[in-house]
Amino acid sequence: MLRILVINEVSPQIKNRTSIIFEKIVPILSKKNKIEIFWFSYDYKKNQKTTESWYELLHIHEFKNAKDVIEKVNPSLIYVMPGFNTIDYAFLLTARFFKIPTFGWVDGAPVFARMETNRKKQLAEYSRQFFERREHDGYNSEFRGVNYFKKNLFFIRTMRAIGNSYKQIISELVENFRLSLNWKFKEEQKNTRFNCDLLLVENEPTIDFACNFGLSKKNMRLMGDPTYDLAFEERSKKSFGKKNGKLNVLFITVNFTSGQGKTEWSVSKQNHMIKELVTEYEKIKDKISLKIKIHPISESYTAYKKILDTCKTDIQIFQYEDVFELIKEADVVLTSATSTAGLFALIMKKPIIIWNYFNVQGDLFIKEKIAINCDEASQIKDCLYNKKGFVQENELIINEFITKFCGMGNASQKIADAVNDLASKN
Repeated sequence: MLRILVINEVSPQIKNRTSIIFEKIVPILSKKNKIEIFWFSYDYKKNQKTTESWYELLHIHEFKNAKDVIEKVNPSLIYVMPGFNTIDYAFLLTARFFKIPTFGWVDGAPVFARMETNRKKQLAEYSRQFFERREHDGYNSEFRGVNYFKKNLFFIRTMRAIGNSYKQIISELVENFRLSLNWKFKEEQKNTRFNCDLLLVENEPTIDFACNFGLSKKNMRLMGDPTYDLAFEERSKKSFGKKNGKLNVLFITVNFTSGQGKTEWSVSKQNHMIKELVTEYEKIKDKISLKIKIHPISESYTAYKKILDTCKTDIQIFQYEDVFELIKEADVVLTSATSTAGLFALIMKKPIIIWNYFNVQGDLFIKEKIAINCDEASQIKDCLYNKKGFVQENELIINEFITKFCGMGNASQKIADAVNDLASKN
């Protein structure tokens, strides 16, 4: 029996990299083992029902600390994100206390933008997020800052439960806060505390990047990304072009709230961007259809919907829907910076237009010349109609980029093999 405890902010119904990884590898793991997945969600929202049989859903408000969860589940392995996250770190420390093997996905390769830290900007963004109201059930909302205190209380209780003194706890909390601001940390020391027994890595640039920040190379295994497996399958299929007589355009927003990368992003500027997009769409809506896909966690559907309703437009907006299916239906993808969703589109042979509205410095798609660069909203129309020639002219560059950063597919099988190997050694 293989029992895996998965730590993730959201439940599996909401698609993110972790949910996709486990949807992919559970059927493969089940061929060799009887397997049980226990999914621990810490989004503090109202209980969501388990809708599929492959996992049991647990909620953070049902437990006081990570030790209680682990004692209840008695897992063979624990999956956490190996980086700065209060809840994941609480489970990583508790797993070490019980000597339970851990594995996790290494995030943070410099694929999207050159990372720069502006502490003043970060503090301003943290303050904005702290007082932002977030719906937690169908009727009530609360400040996001409340969750910050709840998560740290969970961490403190966990540390006490595994025998740490208050002095040790305060030291950890201070280190976590310093790390969140990148304050007086040597680069190679940033992530040394977050090493798992197995670190799943997407590509060679990620290995180099993660090692520079203190993660252990000997624990890393090069896998590719299973979220791209479907995209690689779709890549081999023939495209049938327009499905409704119009050019189907998908605009994908990008999560800039983490403060990574030098940008001119702000909430007000983002709202203005959407209004400009609507204005340009209205000029050519007889020739194109437009859908907007926003981030499933960091953005507010209500805020975007309010803007679109005010503009009285027929643009559709999506948040929790499967981005793969939306990209599949699109003829061209418009976005404001390089992102994971953009990589999906690239693999699926969709032309990509980077409308660099926030002046992202060092954006990879623009730097590597694998996307059309759009500087102004007034250029969107011309970019849409020049897409075919751009893709044909840069086909070799695009294919080389995909191989370097995304691999060749079949990542799900590779990850399942590595997890089986970790389990068999313990």
